[in-house]
Amino acid sequence: MATTRTPRSGKLDVALGERIRRRRRELGLSQSALGGKLGITFQQVQKYENGTNRVSATMLVKLSDALAMPVTDLLHETDPGAAEPDGQAAQLLASFSRIQSPELRSALLTLAAGLSAR
Repeated sequence: MATTRTPRSGKLDVALGERIRRRRRELGLSQSALGGKLGITFQQVQKYENGTNRVSATMLVKLSDALAMPVTDLLHETDPGAAEPDGQAAQLLASFSRIQSPELRSALLTLAAGLSAR
């Protein structure tokens, strides 16, 4: 009697992998550089991004730190109808996420809102 094998990954793993890849690219990191931050090989990063291997809870927390992104954002299902940010928008988002000061973040948002109203 043959048994069916349960796949090692599924749609949720693929969706998480896509969010990991998107964020890594926003930050301008190679798979090797991200792997170095996590203590894993670029091949393992590739497998996570492709959804081939599942991401453990421990690795999810490490990814969150390495990508400067809350775990909840990595797990959050994105709006499929939303447009992907272009290169400049991705750079702006990545730079904004590295600003630690709440006051500077607020000032930048005020500036952006003022400029977009013109």
